[in-house]
Amino acid sequence: MAFSRDMAMGTGLIVIVLAAIVPGLAVTGGPGEARRQKEDQLRETALLSTANALVCLQEAGVDIPETHEQLEAAWQTYRSSAPDKCFNGELRVDPITEAPFALVQKEGQVTQICADFATQREQDDGLFSYQSTNALPTLSDRRDKAGQHCFAINYSAEVG
Repeated sequence: MAFSRDMAMGTGLIVIVLAAIVPGLAVTGGPGEARRQKEDQLRETALLSTANALVCLQEAGVDIPETHEQLEAAWQTYRSSAPDKCFNGELRVDPITEAPFALVQKEGQVTQICADFATQREQDDGLFSYQSTNALPTLSDRRDKAGQHCFAINYSAEVG
């Protein structure tokens, strides 16, 4: 079989394409990393919605119960008595694991809400840029590593 000029150019082109793809995947992490980042964005949205609901409950004078089941019952009672209030808050669970978010209580008040993230956040240009009206003003801050991160709840936020 003779080695032709066209075959050599085709082989060279394949090598160049592979030389571009392999480092690109190494830098971006590939489709698996993109999926984990998307999951973390969904997690952030659910976390913020839950924090907004906690702020609404606090504004209504409802003590935050310790168990998720009790919290869900308190939320349902609140929603039935004020269905048009707290339009941007909803008690949610982690959309990936379906586990309730961890709540940190100090002196009887929930002070932080926590979630396990699959990725780090390299930039602080995330979804939540209006920090003065945000129940979690540091949610869009840089995360140096994956894992559990807790965020202080801003009870003076105007969540609706």
